[in-house]
Amino acid sequence: MADLRTHLDRLDAAGDLATVGERVHWADTAAAVAGEAARANGPAVRLTDTGGRATLVGGVFGGPDRLAVRSREPWARIGAALGLGHDAAYLDVLDALVAARRGGSDPEPADQPAATADADLRALGLPAVDGADVPGITLGVAAVPAPAVENGTDPEADPPETVPDGRRTDPDAVRWLPVCGSVHGSDGLRLSVPAPAGEVPDGTRVAVALGAPPAALFGATMRWLGESHVAGAPRIADALGPVAVAPTPAGAVPAGSEVLVDATVARTPPSGTATETHPTGAPAPWESAVPTATLRARVSGVRVREDPIVPFSPTGAPMADSRHLLSVVASARLYGRVNNYWGVAPAEWLALPVEAGLGICLVASDVLYAGFEWQLANTLFSFSRLFDKVVVLDTETPPMDLGRAFDDVWVKAHPANDWEFSDSEAPAARAPHYRRDGATGANMYVDATWDPRWDEEYIAPRVTFEATYPEEIREAVRADWMNLGFDHGPEYDPTRGGDTDGGE
Repeated sequence: MADLRTHLDRLDAAGDLATVGERVHWADTAAAVAGEAARANGPAVRLTDTGGRATLVGGVFGGPDRLAVRSREPWARIGAALGLGHDAAYLDVLDALVAARRGGSDPEPADQPAATADADLRALGLPAVDGADVPGITLGVAAVPAPAVENGTDPEADPPETVPDGRRTDPDAVRWLPVCGSVHGSDGLRLSVPAPAGEVPDGTRVAVALGAPPAALFGATMRWLGESHVAGAPRIADALGPVAVAPTPAGAVPAGSEVLVDATVARTPPSGTATETHPTGAPAPWESAVPTATLRARVSGVRVREDPIVPFSPTGAPMADSRHLLSVVASARLYGRVNNYWGVAPAEWLALPVEAGLGICLVASDVLYAGFEWQLANTLFSFSRLFDKVVVLDTETPPMDLGRAFDDVWVKAHPANDWEFSDSEAPAARAPHYRRDGATGANMYVDATWDPRWDEEYIAPRVTFEATYPEEIREAVRADWMNLGFDHGPEYDPTRGGDTDGGE
């Protein structure tokens, strides 16, 4: 894992980064350009002239949808950020994130942050997103001091071995949190952070890192999605990194960050100012996955690298990279939990597709016994409240092949027998945009697998190009396909005259 600039170099080398030299102002155009690039399945976009001091980059963790065959995968930029390569397989990405949840070593200290030059917060030109008229923070990492614990350990802080005597021995212990927010006036911040980390008293020093190394952003997001027994965010980041840290008044921060904002919590607004505390603009996708708290803070200093680069997500766009980030991280969490729950690893892969707004969970799993699919679906519902639909697939379904997955729903799942609804007592799922009144409703799972009790002769064979047509027709089709200039796809094997999975 490396810093943001190394990640951008990797995207550029893969032809997945477009540089826009024309004027794209931060206030009214930057987010629209990045949102259109995401909607149109385009590359990440680097905006060099935005009217501010910073270069803005949108889509660094995004990707195309899976509604058509494409040359790039939705997780390709996340794979590049993890150091696995732009062509990393989906399961390699999941496995890397699952392994990192156990944490690595404590990050190595750096002499000072890479961001050393003083700057003005408003002069940076942070983008206004989702129709807001104020600068916004979308892909930030906040450093908040972890509270000392007199009698026992803090369940939201680093693992217990850092507090062997029941008292926190490191006075500079810090929690890294995903953060989004908005800038008000010359030095005002409204920040949304995971609770209870945001329940800090007035006067607490906090730091916000923008353009942090991807490992730090992944570690902060992974740490707060669910279980408290996973490693602390700095150690998760080091397992993905390594990542160096530098001191600030709020504690250690990722040393390779492009921008560091030092601030002080001030919950009570000055006399005569607005009393609104919630950030302006649409909430970040991770806010659907965890309880949140809001902080009002006053900026005391801003430090930047030379020619700073600030990544942002066009929050509200259907394929925004913040949603891709949550999709992959939440999928890895559930994939790891399911494969450690029964003492066996039944799940071949698991995904919360961005195309479905994270409201559906697809899991390709062995059906260990009759009724296992019902148990699997209910276990997943108990692990996450993001979605209210689970589709169980056979393990032969290729990872993230949405067309094949939904084909299996129509072919293998009878609506009367294999579509199961719970009683209408389930809490409303947080990712879908319907049922926002807080009322309970029903969850649904679809068993799109062949019944394990069936004899093989009752299971329909897969119809493939290789098995359906005689060789002379296949050769004529291949010749026409090549003459038309179409790509054979990543699985094409010319030595076999067709795709390695039997189709073309």
